[in-house]
Amino acid sequence: MGDNAQAGAAEFRLLGPLEAVIEGERRHLGGGRQDKLLAALLLAGGGVLTTSNLIDVLWEDAPPDTARRQIHNAIAALRKRLGPARSLIVTDGAHYRVDIAKNSVDAHRFVHAHAEARKASSQGGRTAAIAHLRTALSLWRGPALAGLDGRFIDAAAARLNEQRLEAREMLVDLRLENGEADSLISELTELTTAYPLRERFSYQLILALYRCRRQPEALARYERTRARLADELGVDPGTELRDLHQRMLRGDPELEPPASSTADRRPTPQFGAIRPCVLPHDIADFTGRSAEIDRLLAAGDSTDDTALVITAVDGMAGVGKTTVAVRVAHHLADRYPDGQLFVDLHGYTPGEHPLETGAALDLLLRSIGLPPEQVPHDVESKVARWRSELAGRRMIIVLDNAANAAQVRALLPGSPGAQAIITSRRRLSTLEGSTPVPLEPMPEHEAIELFRRIAGPDRVDHEQDQLRAVVAHCGRLPLAIRIAASRLRHRPMWTIEYLSGRLANERRRLAELSTVDQSVRAAFTVSYRHLSDHQRRLYRLLGLHPGSDFDSGAAATLLNAPSEDVEALLEELLDVHLLTQHKPGRYHFHDLVRQHAQEVAEEEESLDERHSAIRRLTTHHVELATSAEKVLGQAKSLLAAEHRNLVAIAGCARTAGLLDQARLLSSTVGPLLLRNGYLDDALDIYAQGLDAAREGGHRDAEATLRRNLGVALLGIGRYDEAEHGLRKALAIARELGDSEGEAGTLRHIGTVYIRLGRYNDAIATLRTALDALDESAAPFDRASVLANLGVALTKTGRYDEAAEFHLRALGMISGQDNHYAEAMGLLNVGWTYTLIGDLAVARSHLLDALALTRRIGAKEAEARSLYILADCLRRNGETSEALDRGREALVIARTIRDRDVESQALNVLGEIHEGASDLESAAECFRHALRLIKESGQTYKAAQSYQGLARISVKQGDPAEALSCWQRALVIAIDTNLPERAEIEEHLAALRADGVTTGGDRTIPTTMDPCR
Repeated sequence: MGDNAQAGAAEFRLLGPLEAVIEGERRHLGGGRQDKLLAALLLAGGGVLTTSNLIDVLWEDAPPDTARRQIHNAIAALRKRLGPARSLIVTDGAHYRVDIAKNSVDAHRFVHAHAEARKASSQGGRTAAIAHLRTALSLWRGPALAGLDGRFIDAAAARLNEQRLEAREMLVDLRLENGEADSLISELTELTTAYPLRERFSYQLILALYRCRRQPEALARYERTRARLADELGVDPGTELRDLHQRMLRGDPELEPPASSTADRRPTPQFGAIRPCVLPHDIADFTGRSAEIDRLLAAGDSTDDTALVITAVDGMAGVGKTTVAVRVAHHLADRYPDGQLFVDLHGYTPGEHPLETGAALDLLLRSIGLPPEQVPHDVESKVARWRSELAGRRMIIVLDNAANAAQVRALLPGSPGAQAIITSRRRLSTLEGSTPVPLEPMPEHEAIELFRRIAGPDRVDHEQDQLRAVVAHCGRLPLAIRIAASRLRHRPMWTIEYLSGRLANERRRLAELSTVDQSVRAAFTVSYRHLSDHQRRLYRLLGLHPGSDFDSGAAATLLNAPSEDVEALLEELLDVHLLTQHKPGRYHFHDLVRQHAQEVAEEEESLDERHSAIRRLTTHHVELATSAEKVLGQAKSLLAAEHRNLVAIAGCARTAGLLDQARLLSSTVGPLLLRNGYLDDALDIYAQGLDAAREGGHRDAEATLRRNLGVALLGIGRYDEAEHGLRKALAIARELGDSEGEAGTLRHIGTVYIRLGRYNDAIATLRTALDALDESAAPFDRASVLANLGVALTKTGRYDEAAEFHLRALGMISGQDNHYAEAMGLLNVGWTYTLIGDLAVARSHLLDALALTRRIGAKEAEARSLYILADCLRRNGETSEALDRGREALVIARTIRDRDVESQALNVLGEIHEGASDLESAAECFRHALRLIKESGQTYKAAQSYQGLARISVKQGDPAEALSCWQRALVIAIDTNLPERAEIEEHLAALRADGVTTGGDRTIPTTMDPCR
């Protein structure tokens, strides 16, 4: 491997599941092929692999015909996934290699450390050899290349796994020579259980037992080993093991422990030869958590020699805190040979009170061998004795399930040499000197792998989508995953799809995630019961919030309490992991915790109390929206945080029968959502409000909401639906004698006609709307109709008349605190003056419109301001800036999914490229615009695209194509009375005068297909 400069920022891990860490961030490589290719290249150690080699890695004996191309594509995808480290993958002709230092790959570091250990051992450096081996083995996170398969991968993984076992054998031998037999027995018991046919581990365990004066157990262990070998393999133990057996029987003095010769051997502690190991067993199906385990393992390395190592693992119920702590303690056992202790403090145990300090100290002192009669009676004396006994000892203590920091302070050793790992559902932020290691629900890929290991791959691998759905229903919470996977494993007739269906029912989900001795609901209930009365009530009421997250204002509204008081309660719920936080000031539930909160709300809050809370919440958001509309820029920030919540709250209010609140919220918030580009949310909230209005018999509200829904449908190009709904709103307004409602509805129908290119119908409809307004009409209502009339007149080429209407409209709304209407007025004036040719006046108004739309967050209006400004700049010869503005408009249009704006921006970009003689780019813009126009049904806009393609065809020497495009443009111009009609006819006449035809067919095309 080489010395690529990026090597220092990249680390690759093969000793466990494949991982790539780039600049400190773990990268997902895409799985499958990319993972296998990277593993193969890393295993090659910098050597080159041919394309044929890589084909063998991926497909072995059955490669597809496209294998070489797929290898090329997979390498390209791998480079992309590696991001800043993409240059590490080097191509040498038809060969590939990784250009990275060997110490950046854990497998190569392991091999090097193992070799150094052998070298040190051969030279008599036992202590150095032990250190090298511990370094080598600490790199392992599980079986090599776990999760990858194939002949090449399997062979490499088998080789590495064998080397790992050899290193463990060597380390045990060295420690036995070092006189550490007593501290090795638990580890060797685990190894012989995992590898029952590996005689070397059995030899070492038997020798260790013998050296600890446990000869009967040593002989019994030999007999069990002999019987297993005979039953399973039909062979006798090897010569070395048989010889050990005979030497034990005759009491060979050479088997006695060697005399201590190392400088670091510690005196026997005063509690005798006991080296307690009371850790719970590690679990075979442990999955993931590599980053957290790495932090816990490294904690001792970053602490000075005078400080106690304290790590505090915190997280919600069921997230796997104890499992992680126990696993780390087992990994660290070699570093703490004087003992490994575990105490459950019962901070959050169903039916148990938290363990008192004195009782916990009794357990700890007796676990290290102190006779009961020597345990002091008072707590202070127990603390002193505990710390005295541990002075100078290297021990690891797991204090599990702590209620709070106060419960564990007295249990901590007072001198260095020991390490304490504490687990708690509460963040132990007040525990001095501790390193917090928070646990979150598992990433999806780890959650899936945990489920697979428990349920069995054969039960799930054929249904990956259902497997993802199940772990999502479990909230990626390890406890829930274990319960669900165990149920599947022990029910042979169930399928993963059937299990997913059972868990899909939210109201039954917590009941499904329960067994005889494990329950997600019970785990959450324990946390809930530890709360104060105020905390419990807030927790219940927050369960009524239907949105994805909330702030302290919404929480205070639900509780009907001052915001500053509620903020403190929220932080307390956050500290005990009943709430989580993804950004400052915003809180949310884990999905399963939310369901628990909803359940206890239904159990402990009356129906009236629940409805009152939802009514307060809905009113709160109506007031927020009303206030935000009046303050420049406030609506933008409000909607960015709350847009999905608003829809959910409207639906919740309607479901609760609070119909007035539901329709009021919809009417207030809908226009804000629409103007700020949240089209889907606007449609959803209008639908909720409309249903509420109909159910409540509110005809006036129904008319308003139908009108608003029509505007939302208009914004996404569903013109037939928009007109249908607006016609219904118009009928209700006329039925109620609502002249303002009638005028407003007619104005929107006029807008539909404008979008459809029916300009004469639009002008007639808008003049009717103007007539429907009486003298008392609000300035905004009159200005809106005038502005739309100006748009229709502009489209028909009556620019001076249109400018007069736009200026009148702008004058009516300026200074009225309706910033959106003012921005649209500025935009319309700028657009019309662009077409008139007064570009200075146009630019001034367009820049003002752009600044205002950005301040209020009106994304659609911002995009329109940008593409019209781009057209103004193009006409003024400012091509570069015009191109920038046009592209900005296109990006926004695609972000808010507004195809009308997108097609307009593409037409303007096409004309800019055309003016810059980039004819290919121009043609592509026009053709793309045509595709969008065809999908939307706004055929009138196609005239601009066809004219652009016609001009390009002339410049490219294809007059027949130009003739075809101009013919299509003429059909549209005639149908919609476009002002460009005369210009198009002139072009057609000139081409025909030159004898150009379209291949003998002189009829005018009527399709919307591109010319070519």
